[in-house]
Formats: sequence, structure tokens, C-alpha cells
Amino acid sequence: PMIIRELMRTDMATVTPETSWKDAAELFFARHVSAAPVVDETGHLVGILSEKDLFRGLFPSFREWVQTPESYLDFSVMEHRAAEAATKTVQEVMSTRVLTAGPDTPILKVGALMVSSGIHHIPVVEHDMLIGMVGRGDIYRAILHTYFGISKE
Repeated sequence: PMIIRELMRTDMATVTPETSWKDAAELFFARHVSAAPVVDETGHLVGILSEKDLFRGLFPSFREWVQTPESYLDFSVMEHRAAEAATKTVQEVMSTRVLTAGPDTPILKVGALMVSSGIHHIPVVEHDMLIGMVGRGDIYRAILHTYFGISKE
């Protein structure tokens, strides 16, 4: 069976919890990525940041909405709040619910994890250290090619 090591990306963009929302958004644009592992100063994985997380950072949190529901109804307030996203940090918007895979995990297993969890990006970890990243598209294309002989060529 094909394993993750054969298709993971090792040149992934990473961010730290202290990275600003704006810097992370600029990195996503510059590197053409839709997710990045969040690592601490020692290189250990502490979370994941996706476009969805960055987008969510433009809006009040559920707690803020409960405390001030008018913030979702008053679009001038919402415009102001969206502009404040630039002052947030990755730690404020990242997801700490991270599924990981080892480099020798079969691609079908990772595909099943993605389908069952709704998670589209999975960091690859070996000996507690981040070594790569795999996305849903990578898995999908690899399964189509490996098991069905379907590819772009």
C-alpha cells in the first residue's frame, strides 16, 4: 500500500502562535496554501491554522455573539470588527484539534480519517516533530492514481 511518506510535502509553510493574523494571511497568499501547521519555538506541533480559521477571525466569536448579539446585526460594527482581525494572533484563531499521521501510515487510512473527521489537512509527525503535511487533494489524487490508474497525464 502507498504510504504518506511518498506524497507528503516537506516544504510546508509554518506559523507560530505569536504570528499575527495579517502575517499568516499574507503567508497563505504568498505560498498559495490553505493551511499551515502551528509550531512552537522548539518545532513541536501545537495546532493548525486553516483559511477557515483565518476567515472565522474576521467575525465575533460565539462567546462575543452571546454577550453582544447586536454585533452580528449591525454591519458597521461588523466592518470595524473585521478590520480588527489584523491585530489578532494565530493563537486566537487556530485550531488545537489536530489529527496527525506518521510517515508510514497508509494513504487509505489517512483518507478515511479525513472523511470521518471533516479535516482537510493533516500534519505528518515523527518522534514528536513535524516533518511534513498532506492535504485532502494529495490523498484524493494518490488514491485515484494508485488504485484506479486515473491521473492528469
